[in-house]
Amino acid sequence: MLDYGIVGNCITCALVKKDTSLDWMCFPDFSSPSVFARILDREKGGTFRIVPIGKYRIRQRYLPNTAILETRFDGRGKAFVVYDFFPRYRKLLEGKHEKLIKVNSFVRIVRPLRGKPKIRVIYDPRPEYATEECVLEERDGRFVCGKSGSSVTLTSNVPLESIRDSKEITLDHMRYFIIGSDGNRRYGINSCSKLLTDTKKYWEGWCGTLILPEENIEMIIRSAITLKLLTYSATGAIIAAPTTSITEEIGADRTFDYRICFVRDAAFCVDALKKIGRDYEPKRLMEFILNRIISDDHIQPLYGINGETKLVEKELSHLAGFMDSRPVRIGNAAYKQRQNDIYGEIIDILYLYFVYYEYEKTMKKKYWGFLKYVVNQIKFNWHRKDSSIWEYRDLEDHYTYSKFMCYIGVDRAIKIAQHFGRDDLVREWLPLRDDIMEDFMRKGYDNELNSFTIAYGKKDLDASHLLMAYHEFLGRDDPRLVNTIRAIYRNLRKNYLVQRYTTEDDFGKRGIALTICTFWLIDALYYIGEEEKARELFRKVIGKANHLGLFSESFDTKTGKMLGNFPQGYTHIGLINTSILLSEWSSKRKKIDWSMSPKRKKWF
Repeated sequence: MLDYGIVGNCITCALVKKDTSLDWMCFPDFSSPSVFARILDREKGGTFRIVPIGKYRIRQRYLPNTAILETRFDGRGKAFVVYDFFPRYRKLLEGKHEKLIKVNSFVRIVRPLRGKPKIRVIYDPRPEYATEECVLEERDGRFVCGKSGSSVTLTSNVPLESIRDSKEITLDHMRYFIIGSDGNRRYGINSCSKLLTDTKKYWEGWCGTLILPEENIEMIIRSAITLKLLTYSATGAIIAAPTTSITEEIGADRTFDYRICFVRDAAFCVDALKKIGRDYEPKRLMEFILNRIISDDHIQPLYGINGETKLVEKELSHLAGFMDSRPVRIGNAAYKQRQNDIYGEIIDILYLYFVYYEYEKTMKKKYWGFLKYVVNQIKFNWHRKDSSIWEYRDLEDHYTYSKFMCYIGVDRAIKIAQHFGRDDLVREWLPLRDDIMEDFMRKGYDNELNSFTIAYGKKDLDASHLLMAYHEFLGRDDPRLVNTIRAIYRNLRKNYLVQRYTTEDDFGKRGIALTICTFWLIDALYYIGEEEKARELFRKVIGKANHLGLFSESFDTKTGKMLGNFPQGYTHIGLINTSILLSEWSSKRKKIDWSMSPKRKKWF
């Protein structure tokens, strides 16, 4: 169902189906309106596809250690290959200074391998989420589509008439197609081949900076590249996913825009990338989150890629939606929610930044002021109802996970203060930490169920409590933690699928499983010593990635098919963390490796 690959340049990206159909691309950046949106409406959305004439067997893969997608067509006596990518490479300037070049264009190269295959090209851009009429205007040897300022061009060595009319094209030499807004830049066969070679070298060099365990190397690399592709290079923000409204449940209106940077995801992303040796992306992400909050003196759960704070949600009623699941939404109303758990995640970012990974040896005055501000926010808000991690829209409650993360926030603040010798702050914050813990341990744990519950006074389970193991809360043999993990394993799991809860929410009863919850369960089982169960579950879930090793947000519990926005950063963060945990290869090992290795070249 989601048999797509992602290619990009850390400005925008494109999703390419197994048959080369380019079905999703926003331009010029992640948050811009779509140019191709067939994934959301097969009739109106628009696409760009190579259609072979005749019968072919299709195979698709990434070139190893790159973000270059290769689709091979093999037929009787004829064969050709399609390469899709966004150029990203290093150029040597005068004085032997290298500059990173990011060409904001989708490049497709079609090479004949055997015989003289014939193809047709379907080029059907639909700008502005398919609301703008597109008339292909030939201008200076290019096709131009769209209004001035937001227009998209197509450059090719195929006659434009053959593209417009989908005429038969013989592949007797290499053909190229470049979609973007690159001004008057001229291309030829040699220059396009060089773009491919240089981009390949860039990604191989970037992957060469990764420090990896021996197990699951290919899946970790693919997840790391995916997270890199979700990075917005202009600010350092990392989006949750590059799509909007890929429904979590067929026929239901669980459709949300994830082209946004979630504060909660950021802390986990920092940890995952740092564990495999990346410094640049985690540091920029942390600076984006912290500086955005400090400058605004306001904390919210999510931000736009340029730090936008108002992400007004709208519905695009003219689009049918993924698998006819409406509505298609842009923007995300969750930006207005009270999610008290994010205070803990924000302080955890500070803790990772200054203490655990020691990015800096001292903490500037503005960060101390910010830390005190967030702890005060916890002090004033931890006892209040909120929407919590699952972003309930109209069901505020005393969610246990939010109380727990408020505890974690104060606990990490104390650890920061201890690290820098601020005993005054340790003494000030200890009573608050103890008060929060006493409250949620007494009200959040149900002695009849022998488990923490989703909210005070409720009897439902919540998979987010598996993160107690991630944060190493309570001993690994503490019966309250062990019982909670085992209860989730019995009641929220079905084979490799783990639901986040089973209670009715704003959209009704759920029939899906969140993929990140499976990785959390694996981690939690491993933490309490049930390694065999953890490894068995891991083997099952990684076998459910699509043909390119990519995951979406969720699975349908009835069909086992992937659903939700794709590819999902949170899921690939979980895959990295779990892979490293099961390899028994901690982040502390990484520090030793770096100290023993020669100084490495930075790859941005």
